[in-house]
Amino acid sequence: MYTRYFGFNEKPFTLTPNPRFIFLSKNHKEAFAHLLYGINSHYGFIELTGEVGTGKTTVLRTLLGQFQDENYRCALIFNPCLTAVELLRSINQEFGITTSSDCINDLLAGLNRFLLDENNQGRTVVLVIDESQNLHTEVLEQLRLISNLETESDKLIQIILAGQPELETILRQRNLRQLNQRIAVRYRLRPLEKDETRAYILHRMEIAGKTGGVTFTNAAMAYIHLYSRGIPRMINILCDRALLIAYGDEQRRVSCITVIRAIAELLGVSAGRYVLAGLVATVLTVIALTGSSRYSGWPWKQRIASSPVSTQNAPRPFPAKNVPVAIAKPFQQSHQLEQELLKHDLNEVHIQACNALLTSWNAQPIRIFKGTLTSPGTFSRLAAKRHLRCTVFKGSLDDVINFNLPFLIVTKISGRSGRYYLAVTAASGDSVSVSPPLLGSGGILSRNDLASIADGVYYLLWKNSGHIPDRIQRGDKNFELRYFQRLLKQAGFYHEVINGEYNDATTKALVAFQQSKGISANETMGELTLTVLSTYDTSVKAPSLKGS
Repeated sequence: MYTRYFGFNEKPFTLTPNPRFIFLSKNHKEAFAHLLYGINSHYGFIELTGEVGTGKTTVLRTLLGQFQDENYRCALIFNPCLTAVELLRSINQEFGITTSSDCINDLLAGLNRFLLDENNQGRTVVLVIDESQNLHTEVLEQLRLISNLETESDKLIQIILAGQPELETILRQRNLRQLNQRIAVRYRLRPLEKDETRAYILHRMEIAGKTGGVTFTNAAMAYIHLYSRGIPRMINILCDRALLIAYGDEQRRVSCITVIRAIAELLGVSAGRYVLAGLVATVLTVIALTGSSRYSGWPWKQRIASSPVSTQNAPRPFPAKNVPVAIAKPFQQSHQLEQELLKHDLNEVHIQACNALLTSWNAQPIRIFKGTLTSPGTFSRLAAKRHLRCTVFKGSLDDVINFNLPFLIVTKISGRSGRYYLAVTAASGDSVSVSPPLLGSGGILSRNDLASIADGVYYLLWKNSGHIPDRIQRGDKNFELRYFQRLLKQAGFYHEVINGEYNDATTKALVAFQQSKGISANETMGELTLTVLSTYDTSVKAPSLKGS
């Protein structure tokens, strides 16, 4: 939207890790050095931890990009929610080991033969397990047994466990002490410092093709660092929103006021209410003047994201209704839907709609005490905490239903604080299921009635379990593209070898897939294409509008 206005070739602050935008701070370089030292020293187990958004994936991408095929053999496991047998099968598949049996002993024997062969040829075998905090105890024990595959003088496989700080707590359990004692190298990533935040912002803008079309003031960068606490993902979210606001105001200079407005929007405050924004500015100023290092976050932000709530103060839910077996009689009068929505508090509607989507993904519902949830940006941030992504789509109701993913629909109906959103969780024939339920229909409406109040903007919730980048270029080669090729193959469009190369065959398959889904053909892919392609990921239990 704003890329051409500011002279960018692409968006500089996307949430998807892109190797082209890699920025290694001092902390990231130290983490990289620790990992490289542990692997080349053949220590067996290495642990990398860090808070959500601190750049663990960035470090891993950089590390794997340094390894040459003639000296290393690498495998990256994205989805750790597996059983011990499934993990072994996935490891063998990533290394190209064919085993006809699903017996653990046979899988281990095949892996052992592979490791011995690679060791004889002088190659180092590296296995990276991302999101390791989600591994079950029995799976971690299986990894320990895999590390027992060794010669008299050397470990045959180097295993990197990467995850959130909860991984450290899990490994300290008494029943995992044998595994914990084997981890010889550990490193914990920390957020960026103030100067590094500034360098990070400038670096991403430069890579995106900055031509001098926009600048961030020093005060704006200081506010960005204080709000984000130096976490790269939060920096990206805030900078992207600040650029969008500057674009809307036709400004080419992002000031501290622009950043404050961006913070207010991310916190769910409507554009016409600047009381909270003023409070944000005051708190930021006090922190900047006092240099307090004890301040750990924004109280209202914490309330929105994770504060425990009592049932006494929780938002009033809509009355429960029994969904009828037969499709309810269609409603033809859109003004009835409008009147029904206006009877309810905007925030309550949005909480129930968003929780309907999160429930469909078996994700933790949102609990809000005294916050607001009146903007997609807020929901996107909360979804990201649950490892989900929110993608916007503009078009017809029929088009978005064809994508077969539950979604939020923006209505034309406006309350005092903004537009009303509804969740669409199922579709069958000419009927759809919405949340909250309206007009006593049990949540069942006709497509025509829903389309009559639709604004043409929708938000799809999905999961990028393979960490595939939104943008790819011809000649790209990385581990994530192997996952991308596998999805295209599962969708029935790719029939060549899975090699992680974005070549002519992969390009042809991508364009054919886009055309089959009514998506504008774009060889660099795009977020919407990746969203729809994710529905073919058999390793993720994704919800479906039309059932299994």
